[in-house]
Amino acid sequence: MANTTFNGPVRSENGFEVITKDATSGTVTTSLDIGSDGAIDLTYSSASTGGSNVEPIVMENTMTGAGGLAGRARFQLNADAALGSYSNALKAIAVYGASGKTTGLGSAFVAEMTLSAGTDGGTYAPLEIELNAPTGADTGTLTSFIHISTQGADVATIDDNVRLFNLAGVTAGTGHVFQTGSTAPATVGGSLKVRVAGTDYYMILYTSEVTA
Repeated sequence: MANTTFNGPVRSENGFEVITKDATSGTVTTSLDIGSDGAIDLTYSSASTGGSNVEPIVMENTMTGAGGLAGRARFQLNADAALGSYSNALKAIAVYGASGKTTGLGSAFVAEMTLSAGTDGGTYAPLEIELNAPTGADTGTLTSFIHISTQGADVATIDDNVRLFNLAGVTAGTGHVFQTGSTAPATVGGSLKVRVAGTDYYMILYTSEVTA
């Protein structure tokens, strides 16, 4: 395939569209359009049926300098006005059509981390949540570290069938992250305030694990 090199500004009144075909991805169409408002609209369509990963955008950063920081892609929303009913710095959405599904695990956002023998120091978590509060910050009507909601015409199905979370891959045992038993510890060490269906509740925290 021939390469085209641009040495100066490039202008296209109608955007760009590239159509390719290969054995694993089938027919792939990529369209890039810059609207009159300056917004960038990247549309990707793949007819892949070969079981290979389809990744329209791949950004891979390899850091080899000791003491380097971050290494991330950043999506930043700066708001200095009273915005409307919602605002987001980044949104991940997966939409399943009437005949669409995932035979395994489907998700709208994945946070994945791989540990190694070199991670013998430091603190690690696949998902980090930071709620910053500079001097004078307010908390609005309701502020939480995690906001979980469900909506739609068939919310009753969610009420009847989903779990709050699914922790897989662990084994019950003394000292493990998960332990089973029928005897609760005697000492209460604290509580966590949560809100469920508009009402605040307090989850009891014990100072030791349950026993059989």
